[in-house]
Amino acid sequence: MRGALLDRDGVLLLLDEEALYQKALELAVHGAGLERSLAVLARGMRTLEEAVRGLKVRTLEEEEALWHHLVEEAAQELRLPKERLLPWRYYRFMKRAPGAEALLKALKARGLKIGVLSNTLPSLRESLAYHGLDAYVDGFFASTALGVAKPHPEAFLLALEALGLKPEETLYLDDDPENVEAARRLGLWAEVYAYQRALGS
Repeated sequence: MRGALLDRDGVLLLLDEEALYQKALELAVHGAGLERSLAVLARGMRTLEEAVRGLKVRTLEEEEALWHHLVEEAAQELRLPKERLLPWRYYRFMKRAPGAEALLKALKARGLKIGVLSNTLPSLRESLAYHGLDAYVDGFFASTALGVAKPHPEAFLLALEALGLKPEETLYLDDDPENVEAARRLGLWAEVYAYQRALGS
């Protein structure tokens, strides 16, 4: 084994619903109301998800333009200055999955080359950097930047080529069984990954 490809969502990062709710509370205090604040934030997240599914945002510059557009709309609806919303990129509403850093450290300790292949926006590296995980990763492969999404075989092959790895020498971990099956058909050592929940959760 020479390398490992990992999914991001469900393996390294998780949606932080508490952070989303706390931000809505903060906005509600400024007069927008909790229900409206939650609705605006949820709509923004859905718009980003649609951009990912449609592979509509191919570069960081295009992502930046989309984000500014969403912030302008949200600021108008909530009657807030856009400066209050601009810093709140989607990955600030995410958190490290339990054991994420330990997993990356263990793979690095084995001398493996590590890539993250995720159906997400071009800011994949930035999302992991925000949560302090980017230093363990050798290659960042966002579906939008690649122009193809998992489970399409080309997504895996492009990532492997960039890392200089062959399927048969690469571990693949994902929480989506469909993606795992696609990776197995290409010859990767693929497994469905279930993060270890914290005690009591």
